[in-house]
Amino acid sequence: MSSPHPTGAPSPHSFPAAAPVLAGHAGVPRTPAASPRPVPRGLGVASVALAAAVAGGAVVQAALAVPVVSTLHELVRGRSVSMAVLAAYDTVALLFWVVQLAAGIVTVVWLWRSRRFAETVTPWWSHARSRVWVWLGWIVPVVSLWFPLQVVRDVRAATLRAERPGLGGWWAAWLVGGFAANAGGRLMRSDSPDVWSALPVLDAVAAVALVVAAVLWARVVREVGDGQRAVVASATATGSG
Repeated sequence: MSSPHPTGAPSPHSFPAAAPVLAGHAGVPRTPAASPRPVPRGLGVASVALAAAVAGGAVVQAALAVPVVSTLHELVRGRSVSMAVLAAYDTVALLFWVVQLAAGIVTVVWLWRSRRFAETVTPWWSHARSRVWVWLGWIVPVVSLWFPLQVVRDVRAATLRAERPGLGGWWAAWLVGGFAANAGGRLMRSDSPDVWSALPVLDAVAAVALVVAAVLWARVVREVGDGQRAVVASATATGSG
């Protein structure tokens, strides 16, 4: 994969407006004259809030998992038990899916607009994936395991004009949480009582992983948002100077 800041382009820490000597050189596009507009702060806040809601739903499911398994085993033994905990678990599972869908839509919209902003202010920066993968990368089988990470990595780097570590933990936590939650859902559809005992473990793993992913995602959104506002402030100061 090619370097995100090819030879002859400004260093990652410099702004295009601060390096007029490079403007117009072969292979280096001119800085747009108009000041770019950052992605609305509320969109990033919504993405983080929904990620937190997903994590919260996973925590509630994990808390209900033990009594759910106990109730299922009692039913297998033919005993009369309350179905309230099973109904509660099913309700939380449904809400968990709905919130996940909402979080995915809002996050991809935020990421799409952040990608367009990054391309506007840093047109020379190389992105590993084209724009269409901002959307498709999350849903196409197999490539969904790494394409979204590359998209987020490049958007953050192009906005901050610097490669920064730290995304691996977020992405690993998200994958572990997703796999554990999906495995728990499949396990609940099993007719074998022997496998139900694994539900509390899977739900606990999903809850911990998704809480970690939500915390790390909040940091990513904050970094990108702060970078966008810094670019706009720099462009405004340069234009008025």
